[in-house]
Amino acid sequence: MNDVCVCNSVTEEDIRRAAAAGVRSFEALQRLTGCSGGCGGCEQEARQLLSDIVTEITCAHPTSHLRPSNDGQ
Repeated sequence: MNDVCVCNSVTEEDIRRAAAAGVRSFEALQRLTGCSGGCGGCEQEARQLLSDIVTEITCAHPTSHLRPSNDGQ
């Protein structure tokens, strides 16, 4: 798999794993993976990728507490 961040060898799969573990901000991604900690050239791509992955996760696993109750009240 190709590196998103060449300086720190962070791949798309690394970003997917981070998002699956609960990372929702670019700053948290940086702390966890070191992404964009070198030259910074990957920041835009990494931010967009994280956003897209978080959207995928959110759509695939909507939170049940936001669904209307069917208890008749």
